Formats: sequence, structure tokens, C-alpha cells
Amino acid sequence: MRRRYSVPGVFAAAAAVAVFLTGCPRGSGANPWASAGNKPKVLVSFAPLYSFAANVAGPDADVKCLLTTAGPHTHGDATPPQIDLARGCDVFFINGLGLEDEADGIATKLQKVAANPKWNVVNLGSKIDPKWLHEGEPEHGHGKEEHADHDHDMDPHVWLSIRCAKAMVAGIRDELKRLDPAHADGYDRRAAAYLKKLDRLEADGKAMLANKQEKTILAFHDSLGYFGETYGLKIAGSIEVSPGKEPTTDKLNQIIRLAQEHKARVIAVEPQFPKHTSAEAIRNALRGLKDNPVEAEFAEVDPLETCDEAELSADLYEAVMRKNLAALEKALR
Repeated sequence: MRRRYSVPGVFAAAAAVAVFLTGCPRGSGANPWASAGNKPKVLVSFAPLYSFAANVAGPDADVKCLLTTAGPHTHGDATPPQIDLARGCDVFFINGLGLEDEADGIATKLQKVAANPKWNVVNLGSKIDPKWLHEGEPEHGHGKEEHADHDHDMDPHVWLSIRCAKAMVAGIRDELKRLDPAHADGYDRRAAAYLKKLDRLEADGKAMLANKQEKTILAFHDSLGYFGETYGLKIAGSIEVSPGKEPTTDKLNQIIRLAQEHKARVIAVEPQFPKHTSAEAIRNALRGLKDNPVEAEFAEVDPLETCDEAELSADLYEAVMRKNLAALEKALR
């Protein structure tokens, strides 16, 4: 899977066309929910939530994903097909925690243009025990000045924590039971089975890394804190504060010092950014240290913020997480 974040301008251009033609944003005219019939129409913001919802929904609800190749950090403006999805859905599951629900977030934009009289957003981040949440980099995805009124920003990458993922699955189950009580038993049964799968995923991952002497890695961007906590890894630092934005020289030097201090040899890189320019600079700098050269190497770890539309499936989350764990098992000593 070699994926890139889509350029937000493409989405902005598509929305601009709709505004030019009609004076206000509108959909494409097609009904993406035509085949759903009387089933609950479930929209999720991005790929991990699709896997969670699809596992709970089974045949009793129709699940669609808003964002695929464009992730929640870089989505741009709402497109006509996205407006159509939002206009017809019975529920829109979002991650929250500042990912899609900021003033310029996709959920906020869709609420303004979808004209859905039953607009129903379920913020799955609010289903997570606040004690489990981490503070994130204040610059993450936005400038500091945009968050001046916040005491701090929470790291939104909660889907990479198994216990947080389980809380999100439970939140999806409860909302589908509320929307469709006639199929409550099916939602309960499928959610219980998927929660057991997630328990196995956590146990298997911990077993894969249990005998590793190395427990500290560098992250490509500030996304792996919950993942590291789940599997007993420490994140020495992140190379990019915002996805797609190259770090400054000072930031690179800071990361090199952190890698030396924490003996972090493995650099987690992301398939969405196949040209690891800044990561390669750090790897080469570590290898070139005169006093204590480090045999730094890459491990591809996908934070599951994007996916190709053809990859969407109920099994995507588990498959990618297991692939991430296998890459780290191979790289760590």
C-alpha cells in the first residue's frame, strides 16, 4: 500500500465549481444511499472508523466512508459527492478530539452545506475515558494562534490504542441499537465478536515485541503515542509536527539529540509519504555521528489516516495494525 495524502486544493476546486454554478454549495444530484433501503445509513469520517462500524453493522446497516485518500488532517473543502453522503445519512460518526470537529473541520463544513434535517453527529472521542487521553503537539495540524483559547490540545490519534478503539466500537454499537432497535441483538453480537478480535490483536502485538531489547522509536509525525502505549513502546519524538510539513533545521537537530539520548535507532515512516526526505536526513545524520554512530533504519508504520477506496473493508484496521507490528518486530532488536 503506497498511499499519498491528496492535495486539499483539488477538493476546494470541486466545491468552488458548485458554488459558482448555484450560488451555494450543493451535491452532485446522485443518491449514494439508494441501495440502502430502510437500513440505517451510517457515514464515518475515515478508514479506521469504517472498519469499526462495518464490523458492528454487518448486514443490518449501510456503512460508507467520507474520506479515503484525503485524510482528516488534509481534507480540504467538502465536495459534491461528500455533501450527498452527509445529506442522506442517519448518523455521522467522527473521531473528534479536534480532528474533524474544529471550526474548519470537515464535520463543521458539512453541517453548514448538507441541509440534512436529521443531522446527527456522534463524536466517538467523547466515548473514551478522559484519563486515557494524551496531550498532543500544540501545532498539530494548526497554528498555535488558532488554539490560543485552548488550555491544551489532545492527541486525536486514539484509534491506534486498542482500549480506545474498543470504546469507540461500543459507542457505535450503542448508537446503532438506538437507531435500529429491531436489530439490537445483531449489533450486540457482532460488537462482542469484534471486541474479542481487538483483544487478540493487542495480545498478539505485545507478544511479538515482548522480547525486544529496543523499546524506543522515532515517529514520522505526532501520531504514535497511543500505539506505543498499547504495545509497550516509547516515542522519543516526531519528525514532522504537521503531516506533510517539513521540519526546520532546529527541529531536525532536536530529533537527532533525542535519538541519541534515548538510543532510538528505528524510525517509523509512513506509506502516505514515500519520499522520506526529512527521515532520511535524520537516519544519515545518526549514521554519520563521529563519536557514537547509530545504525538507524526505517520501519513502515501506517497510522491509518488514509486508504485507497478499494482497500476499505471490515478487516482493514486489523490488517494494517498487524502489518505495522510485523514491521516493528523485524526492525527492533
